[in-house]
Amino acid sequence: MTGVTHVLGAVVALSMAVSGWTVPSGAEYVALGSSFAAGPGIPPSKPGSPPACGRSANNYASQVAAKLHLALTDATCSGATTANLLTTPQHGQPPQVDAVTANTKLVTVTIGGNDVNYVGSLFAYSCQTSGGAQCPAVDPAAIDQALKTVHTKIGDVVTAVRKKAPRAKVLLVNYLTVLPRTGPACTGVPLTPAQVDFERGVASRLRDATRRAAVETKASVVDAASASATHDACSPSPWMEKYQPGQGRVGYHPTPAGMAAVADLVVRQAGRS
Repeated sequence: MTGVTHVLGAVVALSMAVSGWTVPSGAEYVALGSSFAAGPGIPPSKPGSPPACGRSANNYASQVAAKLHLALTDATCSGATTANLLTTPQHGQPPQVDAVTANTKLVTVTIGGNDVNYVGSLFAYSCQTSGGAQCPAVDPAAIDQALKTVHTKIGDVVTAVRKKAPRAKVLLVNYLTVLPRTGPACTGVPLTPAQVDFERGVASRLRDATRRAAVETKASVVDAASASATHDACSPSPWMEKYQPGQGRVGYHPTPAGMAAVADLVVRQAGRS
């Protein structure tokens, strides 16, 4: 049995080397981020994680770790902002960057959406347009201001990771596309044309901010936004849930298919030299 295990380990190591992946099987991998990384509503829930974080055992980090045979520490949590990654505890867990150690070899980060109230504003507008009661307000001016500085906050996360794990590969995984690239929204996505235009602008600027942070910190971007451009919530093969999806899912969040697609993107990107 030991000989078989040794051979299998050699095969895995060889396949990683061929793909450009240099981290050995069993290496430390830390996942940081908000709900688009945590995977709320995608069963099963990850045992031992805070229920409020909505951490799924089938989120993209868990799938990446399984495919690349890595030792995952999943610190992702729904509702997280860059502050929750850097300095501010959330739901009884310490700042997420505390999970990174000097031995960490891969770190994925999906963050920034809550700093600019991206999904929050989608929910608020959808509530208003569908005639909901006590809908939250949206402050476009505050969102605009937040978008002007969020690249710096994302960059601060990369810098903090690098201080703790200088040899880690850092991948910034941006947000899956929620709305169609052109035209109106669809049934199940209750937004006016003006709201659709506004939210497209928020998504575009958030994507640009993530890329700018990557350039300034020499991190890499996993462009889930572009990969999902034809898999929005209104598409025939959505990677994104509609406003009220049912079946225990969470609206305006990745579907299981979307999470699996992001995992594949990360695996391919992680394998580049």
